[in-house]
Amino acid sequence: MSPELLYLLRRRIGASGPLRFDEFMDIVLYSDPHGYYRNHVPGSGFDYETSPTLTPWFGRLVLQELEAAWEQLGSPEEFTVLEVGAGSGDLAAAAVASVEGGFSEALRWFFVEPIDTVRRLQRFRLGSSGRYRWVESLSEVEPVTGMVLAHEVLDNFPFRLFEVGGDGPKEVRVGTARHHLTEVLFPIGPEVFDLAAPALEHLEEGDRFELRTGVGSWVTAAARVLERGRLLVVDYGATEPEIWTRHPSGSMVTYRRGDLGIDPFDNLGGADITAHVNFSALERSARDAGLHVLPLQTQKAWLEKLGLTEVVADLRRRAVKAQAEGRHADYLRYLSERSRVELLGARGGLGDYLVFTAEKSAAVE
Repeated sequence: MSPELLYLLRRRIGASGPLRFDEFMDIVLYSDPHGYYRNHVPGSGFDYETSPTLTPWFGRLVLQELEAAWEQLGSPEEFTVLEVGAGSGDLAAAAVASVEGGFSEALRWFFVEPIDTVRRLQRFRLGSSGRYRWVESLSEVEPVTGMVLAHEVLDNFPFRLFEVGGDGPKEVRVGTARHHLTEVLFPIGPEVFDLAAPALEHLEEGDRFELRTGVGSWVTAAARVLERGRLLVVDYGATEPEIWTRHPSGSMVTYRRGDLGIDPFDNLGGADITAHVNFSALERSARDAGLHVLPLQTQKAWLEKLGLTEVVADLRRRAVKAQAEGRHADYLRYLSERSRVELLGARGGLGDYLVFTAEKSAAVE
């Protein structure tokens, strides 16, 4: 628990009343210097492991997606990847280390990262190659040909929290009681009622759901920065109405050292707060921004198209060969590597993540 964050929250609540949940999240996750993401960087002793940190094969397989998109666009002289929320840069490191041929000459990689400590870690991890560039937001970038890539980013976008009441939906806000943080229910505001209404058809009194109002503006920014190319989002979540019916109590959880929690007020600044991504809402935002949305797919199916099955088979062959030749250390290394690669497509885990793709073939006025 960060006493500084608690003090900041209590001061804000005292000055302006109970905070919306997205305002609370923005403070405890991103405020400088005590917010969670100011002190925890994915891939560097983080509280959970992502696909890029699990094995470099994820980045190598993503490279196949990037090169295919480059070829589809006619192999332009420059193809720019704008990676949002790249953590310690493991995906980029693996992809760039494997790139060859003409695509190697074309590939540029921008890191969209507002936190200076994370940018420093990425620069240390990746070195000083002229291929890389850092910006704080998509608004700093002139339109490019390439791809906006967001891996496990949208799940950490701050969200508003709602509860279905007997007399209508309520918004869950954060207030104080006896110097402690507590939930306070407010009548739902007219500015979000239409957005929240679809969930109400599938939920009962006492059920909860989350609503990310910032996704639309982010997708609009991503569409603007693409002259031609793709938006690629990989995350955990579901489409409507499954996003609500599968989690009638809401999908919000906290992460701390691999442990799941449900109390966002516990360990302020020391635990992540996240919720599943509504891919139906993401699709609507993409269409509104003028993008052509491609069919949604699971990470398992996506990676298998990119060569996951062949990688697993090759590692199995290498392990068998090493065992036959008495190279015990190599045998164990291939077995371990194969196990990590298989996790990328595991059902009930990373393989069930969803992959969202939307295209822009020309500038939209």
